[in-house]
Amino acid sequence: MEFSSDDRMQQIPALAHEFFEHVLADEYEPVFVGDEATVWDVSMAAPEELVRRCSEYYRTSVSLDDLKQPLWKLLPQLSAKRKESEQGGQGTGGT
Repeated sequence: MEFSSDDRMQQIPALAHEFFEHVLADEYEPVFVGDEATVWDVSMAAPEELVRRCSEYYRTSVSLDDLKQPLWKLLPQLSAKRKESEQGGQGTGGT
């Protein structure tokens, strides 16, 4: 059996772990995730459920088209949006 490269996934281990821990918490974490893998390759959840989970955890609107991207590309985008949301939600304090 031949596997695809995982060079790009190896560059984002923390983002992958965060995704599996918080979005796919009730599913098994895959042993190998290649660079071509999408959410559909690592989850058996219904599409609408994955959209909901991703949208809730990353605090941004996520579409089915977004989830068609390879994970190495999707996870940094979602992480950046979550960080933007966290920074945008922080107030400067009262006066």
